[in-house]
Amino acid sequence: MDKSDSLTILLVDDDLDVLGAIARFLRTHDIGVVVAESAHTALQRLQEQHIDAIVTDLRMPKSNGLQFAVSARETRPLIPIVFFSGYAQVPDVVAAMKLGAVEFLEKPIDPDELLKVINRVRISHHGTLTTQRLAFDGLDQGYPLKMRVLAYEKYLIESSLLQHGGHISSVLESLQVNRRTLNDKMSKLGIKRDALIADTVAGNSKPAD
Repeated sequence: MDKSDSLTILLVDDDLDVLGAIARFLRTHDIGVVVAESAHTALQRLQEQHIDAIVTDLRMPKSNGLQFAVSARETRPLIPIVFFSGYAQVPDVVAAMKLGAVEFLEKPIDPDELLKVINRVRISHHGTLTTQRLAFDGLDQGYPLKMRVLAYEKYLIESSLLQHGGHISSVLESLQVNRRTLNDKMSKLGIKRDALIADTVAGNSKPAD
């Protein structure tokens, strides 16, 4: 597998036997795996390490998979999420899909089916995952984590604005955030939609050297 296609999965499950078995299986197929046995630990892993996608149990003590996904999207709004559960009800599946779930799998997980889902994530997000990771790494590791996260958020919002031509409704859908949150983040990060679009148009209209 080409290094540029490498994928690191955050695997979240309070069942340590399941956690270990799935992690070992994925690693034998050249997929990087970071494990977490709780939502709290998973959020720490997400802040501290490079994660390209999340595979999480829906039912966990203290904070379930849906609550974890909501928190995860506050810092990684575009990250692909795969849910799995042995006790899911229809409302759970609907809620997961509203959070932008890539897939919803039933327990016990079929390892080959999970591998297929992860490979679909790799293909559908090829390039995007790499550029998001590079954006996060744009600042030297010596900079505070909070500063690097803010730089990452700014990159995601500006990229989405450019991708959708400044259309806010499309940006909201893409980033899976509400309008108030987006406005607050743009104000905090100094992002001006009209100026960003105008600068890009001006740059594209310049004759080549």
